[in-house]
Amino acid sequence: MKELLIVLEQLRHQRLRTWLLLGSVTITFAAYAILGSLRYSLDSGDESISNSRLIITHQSGVMEQLPLGHLAQLQALPGVAAVGHATWLGAYYQDQRQMQMVFAVQPQAWIAQHPDMVVEPAAAEAFYAQKDGMLVARPLAERYGWKVGDVVPLGSILFAPPGREKAWRFRVSGFFTTADSGGARNYIITHYDYLNDARDLWRNTVGSYMVTALPGHAIGDVANTIDAHFATSANPTSSATDQAFHAEFFAQFGNVTFMIQAVVAAAFTSLMLVVGSTLALAVRQASRDIGVLKVLGWGHARVLRLVYWQSGALVIVGAAAGLGLGAAFNALVTRKLSHFMPDIVLPLPVLGEAAAIAIGVSLVAALVPALLALRVRPLQALAIDQA
Repeated sequence: MKELLIVLEQLRHQRLRTWLLLGSVTITFAAYAILGSLRYSLDSGDESISNSRLIITHQSGVMEQLPLGHLAQLQALPGVAAVGHATWLGAYYQDQRQMQMVFAVQPQAWIAQHPDMVVEPAAAEAFYAQKDGMLVARPLAERYGWKVGDVVPLGSILFAPPGREKAWRFRVSGFFTTADSGGARNYIITHYDYLNDARDLWRNTVGSYMVTALPGHAIGDVANTIDAHFATSANPTSSATDQAFHAEFFAQFGNVTFMIQAVVAAAFTSLMLVVGSTLALAVRQASRDIGVLKVLGWGHARVLRLVYWQSGALVIVGAAAGLGLGAAFNALVTRKLSHFMPDIVLPLPVLGEAAAIAIGVSLVAALVPALLALRVRPLQALAIDQA
């Protein structure tokens, strides 16, 4: 306890240095809370689900459509348990700056193939019964104030609304959440038949198929079977697991996870150097005080604790403030950009990583200052101070 009181007095005495260091630690951990949460969200998801579900797209790319006739052929292939499909609407709410992830799907097939989608039975039944119905991620509905039964106009950059209307009109059938620790995926699903019956562009085509493999069949073998079957058709396919498909999508922007890890590693390396060099300077400036403590009988263990208490106090307090700031920023961004960002603030795994990093940084940064403190000789320290 005496060591901690001395540390607090030292930190109070050097207010400017203390606040600057706390600011550096806070900013670094705030950045980690933001980037770490994003990285966790990108890498999250139930692999047992995402690795057992195939996404089938046109070989030429996701913007090319596949014919609806592929559905029956896919259902007949060996190893295929269930087939669904989804078509991106290119939809927006109010204006094109508010683009939404809206998919026209086969309702029963989509929900059956997405067990991570949590939807009340009553909401699902209402959605099945309403051809113009839509199921909405709850964070999106809360952002826009949508209620069950509301008719929501959605424009589209791809498909002209029917009857020369300004927008497609969908009725809110209910809401859903996502059972995913990486945050709720904020999207909307509507009926494929409602879109297909009214559109003029790409009628009787779909954006992608989803295939669930039968138990006991290797997902890779099923993917190869599908692509081989359509290899010589007018619309060849490219099959990948759900997880691999999304990883490839994000890879268009570079290796996002690696870039986040590199930035975080550089930030914490710099932080260790800053904290370590500042504490080393503090130890040199406090040589007389350390010498006096040694004269009073303080051994090496107590002197070491003094330095490590100072390092730990700075890093842990700054880390707590930074994580709180990062969580607040994540909450703000999630609320403002709910149509893009997953519903994630600060997951427990990221919080645990941050705690481990804070302990590691405080220990490593204090190593050199602690060695300098051990080398202080009482008489020499007093002589230098008197000079």
